Amino acid sequence: MSTQPARQTVVGLIADTGMPLSLAVSLKDSLPAQLVSDLDNGAGWEVEVAEFSLPLAGNGEVELNAHSRQLREAGGWDYLVYLTDLPQYERGEPLTSSVNAGSGSAIVVLPALGIVRKKRLQRAVVQALAALHGVGDPYLRDDGRVLPAVDPFSLERRIEAAKTDDDAFETVKGMMGRLLLLIGMVRSNRPWRLVPSLSSAMAAALATGAFGVFYTNIWTMADYLPPQRLAIISLLSVVVMGSWLVLHNRLWERPVGNRHREKRVIYNLATLMTIASAILLMYLVLFAIILTGALIIIDARFLAMELGHEVGFGEYLNLSWLSASLGTIAGAVGSSLDNEESVRKATFSQREYERRQITLDKPTDSEN
Repeated sequence: MSTQPARQTVVGLIADTGMPLSLAVSLKDSLPAQLVSDLDNGAGWEVEVAEFSLPLAGNGEVELNAHSRQLREAGGWDYLVYLTDLPQYERGEPLTSSVNAGSGSAIVVLPALGIVRKKRLQRAVVQALAALHGVGDPYLRDDGRVLPAVDPFSLERRIEAAKTDDDAFETVKGMMGRLLLLIGMVRSNRPWRLVPSLSSAMAAALATGAFGVFYTNIWTMADYLPPQRLAIISLLSVVVMGSWLVLHNRLWERPVGNRHREKRVIYNLATLMTIASAILLMYLVLFAIILTGALIIIDARFLAMELGHEVGFGEYLNLSWLSASLGTIAGAVGSSLDNEESVRKATFSQREYERRQITLDKPTDSEN
């Protein structure tokens, strides 16, 4: 006797390049069992993942509904869920997901989920598929808010569609919602991926920092300066290099379309935080290398003789601290030699511009 489910429901999970695709792949194996458990145990759920980016309309909104039927027929999918890292807005609030039962499609906007966790994303996808499959959302209360047992700190609220062909959507509210979006945007930019693109800056910073290991005047200066002054120099070095990267690579963003004023603020904040995070990571690596070199090269007795007092690990830390700061400032000049395109790809406006160049052939009347 066959134990196979009566029917097979295929979900097409399409995703933008980068983090969205990685998360989609991570969901592929676990999602079917979750759908059986939470939505429909009479259906055999299958999830297929594809790397795909949809075009943007002139107002900056993703054109999913217009292409949903074409994409679902091409993939043989019953439902289509699109994971994107480009922020979207609905009624003036950051959008987390949008569902259109008439077109059998949904969008999940990753930045609005904050620092995306697999469990949180899986819940968003299950919620979207619950609406498409015509079953009750297992995670919502009657007033449209997420059950406290599922997420007691949720800022989300779902607005249901008035008609089948209208969009139902979920947004995050208020300043906390926008802070969540900003953090999610920085996470989507993956600042650690930017560090290898700054190889020339790192080389210049390392060369200058290494000079501090051998230059006794820097030893004396590092020993004399108080921690507060060293901290200010460190901050100044990060600001100088960050400003250089933004200006030299023309990273200041001017998004267009709906909510362009708010987007200008949040896009540029995300860019600045991404650049600052990448520089801090580079700074820590540089500091660790210089500290290791100083401990190996500089004999403690010789350092004590130059400084005129007994030395310990703290003197090596201060020396490396000042040298790393001076090296970071020099790294700004070295960053001029780095791949500008790689640096620009860490910004949302660049990715939004690229998406506006995408065109998809809409189905002809004979295909409808």
